[in-house]
Amino acid sequence: MNALSSISDRELRERLTAAVSAERMAAADVIYHLLELDRRQLYLQDACSSLFAYCVERLGYSEDGATKRMRVARISQRFPQILDELASGAIHLTGLFLLSGHLTEENVDRLLAEARGKSKRQLEELLARWYPKPDVAATITPSVPEPAQAELSTMSGAGNSGLPPAPPVPAARARVEPLSATSFRVEFTASAALRDKLEHARNLLSHAVPSGDLAALIERAIDELIAVETKRRSGAGKPRKHRETRAGSRHVPVEVQRAVRERDEDQCTFVDAEGRRCSEKRFLTIEHIDPYALGGPTTVENCCLLCSAHNAYQARQVFGGEHVARKVEEARASREQSGVLAEHAAHAESAEPAAPPECDAFQKVCYALVHMGFKATQAKRALDELRRRGVEPRPEPLLRAAITVLTP
Repeated sequence: MNALSSISDRELRERLTAAVSAERMAAADVIYHLLELDRRQLYLQDACSSLFAYCVERLGYSEDGATKRMRVARISQRFPQILDELASGAIHLTGLFLLSGHLTEENVDRLLAEARGKSKRQLEELLARWYPKPDVAATITPSVPEPAQAELSTMSGAGNSGLPPAPPVPAARARVEPLSATSFRVEFTASAALRDKLEHARNLLSHAVPSGDLAALIERAIDELIAVETKRRSGAGKPRKHRETRAGSRHVPVEVQRAVRERDEDQCTFVDAEGRRCSEKRFLTIEHIDPYALGGPTTVENCCLLCSAHNAYQARQVFGGEHVARKVEEARASREQSGVLAEHAAHAESAEPAAPPECDAFQKVCYALVHMGFKATQAKRALDELRRRGVEPRPEPLLRAAITVLTP
């Protein structure tokens, strides 16, 4: 700063112009590097489950900055020319972010040409002209609305304008904004069906929550959901009689699941070369440290939590990319085939009402599983387990449940 104070006005302007030009080139270079890093999925090695997490946790971008750069990087894979627009300064990063949900092979040249040199507001007007939205319906509300009712009235389904649809725009992230040390503003778009359910819940709980406060209703529902899911994943917390895992079974006993989740604190355990742990707490699965396919036991010591991204990454490291890709394709084909078989089984069930329902359904599903490549003994064991669980003896739910047991 002291050095700049001694230069002339003309030189200051020239230096600033050069710095802005370099900044634009650097921004395009960052996007180009993010694109290549995303293609190689290198963020996985740095204990990040996604490119977004890498931008925030490793590169220090804000959530908004990470979202913009990630979106522009991925759309530039389809339309590389947008990097030239960014490097030249013809279209700024925010502008490309706004355009990213609307660019197609048919309109990219025209839309980019019209967008050059425009501000954010001008680009919003441009997109509104290209893809008009219906007018907002007029409403009359009390001058001091009831807080809960005001919140609820803002949730509505999307309208149908009758206009040609724009290309799909990625869904916006729900907003969670801190208001104080103990309160947050939570904002998201709800469907009309969810709005009706909230209203129904408000009516049912009118005695327990007489104010009809939306936050109180949702908190009660979330508490119940957490309790149900925790019980489903980890058991009711009561001591269970220890049962030896059957030889060849991939099943992870409830007591092992509970111990692993408590130890790993419901967070992915992948650690990169610098000792940084993945922060992902969603899409977690319990996996074997020494792979099950290579004889690894299903014990607390040999199991850990991994997010889906690092689970796939670890599998590629052990078995190779081609093997994992083949298994993924086989699983996809199996799911499609199971859907077709379930549909046929359902038709067969309706066409043969006189057959003994339970026996007939189990026989059909066993036959279908064998033809899908499972061994008859495996299929029978899975169906015996489902019979003990009391699964509805109809072909479609039986087949889906059996595949879940056989391919966890």
